Amino acid sequence: MFSESQALPVIPLCIGEFNLSVPVVRGRRKTLALFVNAGGEIECRVPKRCAWRDIEQFVCSNLDWIGRTHRAVAAQVRRPRPRFEAGAVHYFLGQPYRLQLFPGKRTRIKRVNEILELSSNLTEAAQLEGCLDRWYRDQAEQIFAYRQQCLIARHQITAPTELKVRKMRAKWGSCSQSGLITLNLWLITQDIRAIDYVILHELCHLSHFNHTPDFYAHLAALMPDWERRRDLLI
Repeated sequence: MFSESQALPVIPLCIGEFNLSVPVVRGRRKTLALFVNAGGEIECRVPKRCAWRDIEQFVCSNLDWIGRTHRAVAAQVRRPRPRFEAGAVHYFLGQPYRLQLFPGKRTRIKRVNEILELSSNLTEAAQLEGCLDRWYRDQAEQIFAYRQQCLIARHQITAPTELKVRKMRAKWGSCSQSGLITLNLWLITQDIRAIDYVILHELCHLSHFNHTPDFYAHLAALMPDWERRRDLLI
């Protein structure tokens, strides 16, 4: 049932397993559009004098897009915070590795089969975390840059002005209007297919800044299985 009785009216929807409300924001614009706001909420922006029945019709005609977008926004970082002690499990490119600590004068990290070997004279958890963070960052910067270069060359699409890697709380990546793409450091823990999806998702924002139907059409044309790849994110 649609409601227009609140200060900020909403359209309640039930799409599959999701129950959500789409706020309706009136403003000085000529067209109706769906956006994902800064809080990760899908909202419908409409002209000031747009009839409510037209808003209802517009939202109902875009239920598929709303469902896809809501699932994409919900795919956030959900893996528990790792422990920094011998035997703790850490992920790299989607594979679990058990941390093993060895004494050593120089700090060194290497993967051996299913083991992540950390040689160091450090013993405090915070110090070990710093070592692993630096190793993950080095790996992420190299791998993300290479995968981005491959995707740009394969699809002949626009390159960003810059690529940055940093820790992010609730996003795998972002794209600014200036063309800067930022990727979550912990994306390096995910399957390479999911990494490619996130990178291509952000590259598509260089042509379609918002999560509009045109954006998803562009993404699907370049990566038809993007939804399966997105669902690999954990």
